[in-house]
Amino acid sequence: MNTGSIANSGKRFALKSLAALAIKCAAAGLSFVMFVALSRGLGDDGFGQFSFAFSLATILAVAGTAGQRNLVLRFASFYLHDHDEAKARAAVRFSYGIVLLGSAAAALGLALAAALLPAFEQQQGLLWAAALFTIVLALAEFQPNPQRAAGSVWRALLPRDVIFRLAIIAVAAMAASGMVPAPGPVTVLLLMSAVLGGLVLVQSFLVPLTNPVRLMAGEADFSQMRQWISASWGMWGNSVVDASGRNIAIVIAGSLLPAAVIGTIFAALRTAMVLELFLMAINIVAAPMLAAQLGKNDFGAARSTCRRISLMLGMPTLACFAFFVLWGGQVLELFGPGYAAAHPELIVISLGYLVSALAGPTAQIMEMSGHERMHFVMLTVTTGLALAALPAAIALWGSMGAAICISCNLIALNAAAYIYIFRKTGISPGLVNLALLTKERRQ
Repeated sequence: MNTGSIANSGKRFALKSLAALAIKCAAAGLSFVMFVALSRGLGDDGFGQFSFAFSLATILAVAGTAGQRNLVLRFASFYLHDHDEAKARAAVRFSYGIVLLGSAAAALGLALAAALLPAFEQQQGLLWAAALFTIVLALAEFQPNPQRAAGSVWRALLPRDVIFRLAIIAVAAMAASGMVPAPGPVTVLLLMSAVLGGLVLVQSFLVPLTNPVRLMAGEADFSQMRQWISASWGMWGNSVVDASGRNIAIVIAGSLLPAAVIGTIFAALRTAMVLELFLMAINIVAAPMLAAQLGKNDFGAARSTCRRISLMLGMPTLACFAFFVLWGGQVLELFGPGYAAAHPELIVISLGYLVSALAGPTAQIMEMSGHERMHFVMLTVTTGLALAALPAAIALWGSMGAAICISCNLIALNAAAYIYIFRKTGISPGLVNLALLTKERRQ
C-alpha cells in the first residue's frame, strides 16, 4: 500500500469516526430530551411504570440477542473482506434467526409471567406491551451491526439513534400541547414498538446485506455454523454481564444507602459514562476493520488501527476528564440542587472510565480475535469481586465506597484484557506501548 492510499484510508477512517461521534452525541442529547418529555407527559406514577417496563424490556432484549450483535460483526466483516458473500449472507441469516428466537422466548416468558403470576395482575397490559417492545428492540439493537460490517455507518445509526427519538419527542410535544390525547405508559410502549418496528423494516432494505429479499434469495454457505454457535456463548455472556453489572451495583447500593444519595450516585455514574462516548463512536468504524484484520491474523494492520484509535481518542477523553475534575460540580447541579455533593464520586468513577477509554478497544479485540470466552471469565471475575466488595466498601466509606468499586471494576477488567491481548498478539490496544516497556526492561 502506497503513501497516498494510506493517507486516504486514514482520512476515511477519521471522517467516518467523526460522523459516528456526531450521531452518538445527537442520540445522547435526544435521549435525554425524550425521557424528560415523557416524564412530563406521563406524570410521576405513569413515568415510573414506563421506566420499569422500559428497563425490563431493555434487559430482556440484550439477553434475547444472544451475543449475535458482536458475532455477526466479527464474522460478516471477515467474510466480506475476503469477498465471500455466501458465508457473510449465511452468518447474517443465522444471527437474525437466533435474535428472533431468543427475543421471542424472552417476550413469551414475560407475557406468561404477567398472565399467570398474581403479583402482576394489575400490570398485565403494561408487561404485555413490554413483551412486544422486547422483540422490536432486540431487532433494532442487532440490525445495525451487519450494516456496520458492510461499511454503512449513517444507515446503521440514524434510524434508531435519531429518527426514532425525534418521532417520540414529537408525539410527546403534541400531547403536551393538547393536539393529541395524553398517552398512558402502555400506549407509549405500543407506540414505540410501532415506530421502531417500522424504522427497522425500512432500514433493512437500505443495505444489500440486510435486504430481506436478497438475503433469503441469495446463495448462503453455512459450513462454519458450528464455529458461530461456539462463539455465541461467550459473546452472549459478555453482553449480559456487561449490561447488568453497573445496574446491579446501583441496586445493591440502593438497599444500603438513602434514596437521595443513590440519586446523586446514579447521576455521577451517568455523567462519567460520557467519557465512553469517544471510544464508542470510534469503535463503530474500527470494529469491522479489526474483525477483518484479526480474522486473517494480520496483527500488524490491527496494531496500526489501534494506533489510529489511540491518537484520535487521547486528547478529547483527557480534556473531558479534566473538565469533570474542574467543573463537574456545576454539571451535576443540572440534575437538581444538592447533586454537586457527588463531585468527588464523579471524579473517582470518571477515572475508571478514563482508563477504560485510554486502554482502547480491548473488548472488541478480545471478541474479534476469538478470545470471547476468556473475556467473559475476566468480566465475570472482576464484576463479581466488585459487587462482593460493595457492601463492605459502602459500610466503610459510604457513597464513595460505591464509586471506588465501580471504578476499580473498570480498571481491573481493562488492565487484565490489555495484558492478555499483548501476550497473545503483541498488540497494545491503547496509549501504553507494552512492547516498548518490555524492551526497555530487558535492556
